[in-house]
Amino acid sequence: MIAIDSQGHIAGGTSTNGATHKIPGRVGDSPIPGSGAYVDRHVGGAAATGDGDVMMRFMPALVTVEGMRSGLSPHKAAELALFQIGMYYPEFMGAIVATSITGEVGAACHGFDKFPYSVANPTLQGVSVMEVLCFG
Repeated sequence: MIAIDSQGHIAGGTSTNGATHKIPGRVGDSPIPGSGAYVDRHVGGAAATGDGDVMMRFMPALVTVEGMRSGLSPHKAAELALFQIGMYYPEFMGAIVATSITGEVGAACHGFDKFPYSVANPTLQGVSVMEVLCFG
C-alpha cells in the first residue's frame, strides 16, 4: 500500500502471508526496504507482491522508485523492475503498484493474466478497482 496525505507526506506498507515450510528465523521481503515497499518523499512509492525470496534479490520497489526518479511513469517503472526479475526467473509471478508524489498511479505484473488493484483519491468517488494486463 502507498498513501499520500493532503500535505504531501507519503508512506508505504506491506505485509507477508508467510512462506509454507519456511526455515525458522527466515526473514521475508516485507521488512526489507526496497523489496516489499519503498518510498522517497521527493519521488513517490511502490509496493510489490510475489515470491519474497526472489524479490529480496532484485529490490523491485526500490527499482520502481528509481525508475520514476529518472523520468519513467509509475507503470513503466514497475514494468522495468519486473522485467529485470523475469530475465532471470521467467516463471516468476508478481506485481507492483506505484504512485508518483504527484498522485499518478500505475501498476505492472508478471506471470499471470491480469492484476487488480485499488485506487482512492479526492477526484474519485470512493475506491476504484483498476486492472493491469500482465506480461511474461
